[in-house]
Amino acid sequence: MLRGTQLDENQEDQIKWKFTASGEYTAASAYKAQFLGNVKVPKAQTIWRAWTPPKCKFFAWLVTHDRVWASDMLMRRGWPHSPSCPLCRNTPETALHLLAECRYTKRVWNLIAEWLAQPTLRPEVWRQSDHTLHWWTNITSYDHMPRKGIRSLSLLVTWEIWCERNARVFRKQETSAPGLLAKIKNEAGAWAIAGAKDLELLLLRD
Repeated sequence: MLRGTQLDENQEDQIKWKFTASGEYTAASAYKAQFLGNVKVPKAQTIWRAWTPPKCKFFAWLVTHDRVWASDMLMRRGWPHSPSCPLCRNTPETALHLLAECRYTKRVWNLIAEWLAQPTLRPEVWRQSDHTLHWWTNITSYDHMPRKGIRSLSLLVTWEIWCERNARVFRKQETSAPGLLAKIKNEAGAWAIAGAKDLELLLLRD
């Protein structure tokens, strides 16, 4: 790159910042430079745009990026973990299994589909998914369904399933599928009162 470069001893050196057209440094351009080479995932943006408490959005983001501390992640780190899913006690736990494939979780989703008369929420009609992000996109993007309300509801359900999982692991407390549905109904009503308008419209269809 420097071959053929001629230096002029009578001219002072100049420093130019290559991330701006003017060559002048700005804090904004330095911040943006940190993300050069990153690839945006448009499908994941639907998580951040849904009406839910921030903790639920952050949890869903972790889940869809395989960053949640399920048993498979703990095993890879060499940390203590349960060898099987705390909900069904039958299959090794992964994020996808916990939220979509576990027989306990499927029972909960079927109860929700029946409660809201939303057949697309039944696990038996879901499209095949090999990753939690694919699963999230699939269940929240069916045609002829209130997508915004379903996204808020799905984030609520995934959060409550995770809380149930933790209750079993850390407090040795278990809730039946109908019992968890009751918790989800109560929380959904509270979210609607707090401002989840699309979720409220979905509940009114009940």
